[in-house]
Amino acid sequence: MQSELQSAQTFLKDEAKAKLNELSSDAKAKWGIMTPQHMLEHLIVTFKMSIGRIQLPVISKEEDLPRLKQYLMKDSPMRRNVPSPTGKNELQPLRFLSLDAAREKLFTEIDAFIDYMEANPDTLANHPYGGPMTAQEWLLFHRKHFKHHMIQFGLIDDYEKK
Repeated sequence: MQSELQSAQTFLKDEAKAKLNELSSDAKAKWGIMTPQHMLEHLIVTFKMSIGRIQLPVISKEEDLPRLKQYLMKDSPMRRNVPSPTGKNELQPLRFLSLDAAREKLFTEIDAFIDYMEANPDTLANHPYGGPMTAQEWLLFHRKHFKHHMIQFGLIDDYEKK
């Protein structure tokens, strides 16, 4: 498990940042309605959720949580067009003035999350579909979630099709 956590951490700190630096504001999504900047801002929100700065209610049934948590942490492709747990499936207003500003904030959030996770590995924060998750469990989810959106914008190959 420790090597998988290290692999996920390296992915976020190095590989994901490098690939997201290739993202341009005119990139087109292969599915969904997000623009590149909306996607980056969406990822920022999930980091804030993972350390408890933003809290959403758990919408999954209690009996489904173990199975869903296992799915969320597994390094495998995510389903496309997952509905928002808030029920708001339209684009939200952008918070940053540019793609570059959103990217810089996301990179700051990645580093802040990793610092937080190392200092608080067992602290729980709710995932709206997976329920209470530790920082280490969130780390594995973030890797899966990043890959999902990187596939969405053509930054990495779809590993489901390999």
